[in-house]
Amino acid sequence: MSDQAKYLSTDEFALERSALGLSIASGFLLAGLGIFIGITAGSQIVLFDGFYTFLGIGLSWMARRVSLLVASGPTTRYPFGREALTPLIIGLEGVALLATCSYATFNAVLTIIHGGTRLPSGWSVAYALVAIVLPTSVWWRMRRTARDSELVSAEATQWLAGGMLGLGMLVGFVVGRLIIGTSWSSLAHYIDPGLVIAASLLFLIPPMRMIRTTFIELVEGSPDMDLQGPARDAVDGVAEQFGIGDRQLRMTKIGRKFYVEIEFLVDPDWNVRRSDEVRLALSRRLEMLPHDLWLTVEFTSERIAGM
Repeated sequence: MSDQAKYLSTDEFALERSALGLSIASGFLLAGLGIFIGITAGSQIVLFDGFYTFLGIGLSWMARRVSLLVASGPTTRYPFGREALTPLIIGLEGVALLATCSYATFNAVLTIIHGGTRLPSGWSVAYALVAIVLPTSVWWRMRRTARDSELVSAEATQWLAGGMLGLGMLVGFVVGRLIIGTSWSSLAHYIDPGLVIAASLLFLIPPMRMIRTTFIELVEGSPDMDLQGPARDAVDGVAEQFGIGDRQLRMTKIGRKFYVEIEFLVDPDWNVRRSDEVRLALSRRLEMLPHDLWLTVEFTSERIAGM
């Protein structure tokens, strides 16, 4: 059985697919409810949440499809695999969510300029309760799988943000209903668009992080220090074990794949057997890291200038 076939049959892959399936099913439920109540109750924030969630359904489906493509491994057409699809889809999610927040903010500002919206209804309050319970439950179910899957981690982040938005909606709607009939009642008309602006500003942070991660990985930038540190320690340990002083290390991460390229400067009498021993020692240490290792080790007795 190939490595790809083995991975497709692992619990890790099954959990990733299951988590993304849960995200899609829950998204359909919340999006349908949000769009219906948003239109019926005339609530911009509920409608925004519904469309935001509906957009997430399409992105979740794309993530599920990408998960299968990446797990299928290298092919004749793609000899290095299709790991770059993982950061690419995460980046597309970030751009789409950022665009949605920008449009919602613009529309909310226009609403405030034109006098606000109708007062929060009981349906809006009921939706806010659902928008707290459902996203928080989905996030809770996905959080463990998110530790081992960047795609699920991106989905879980969206659901957690959705739960926070639901809490903000509930507080805003309750306050809006409480101030009706008081000297502050005129402000109730601006609570709904105000919540849209606040939610959009809150939602700016996750998509910006997603876009940043995509950019770093696609341009083959250095990975985070929590991955660089153990990798450098492993290389330093092997170099010390075999008495190699001069070395050059490069590394990057794309999706699940961790690329490590090492060039050792060795004596002219260095032999192939010792090279194999070094590669084996490096593989054993680096394979302990929670990523798919792509290791390249070179040995030279004379380093070319500028390399």
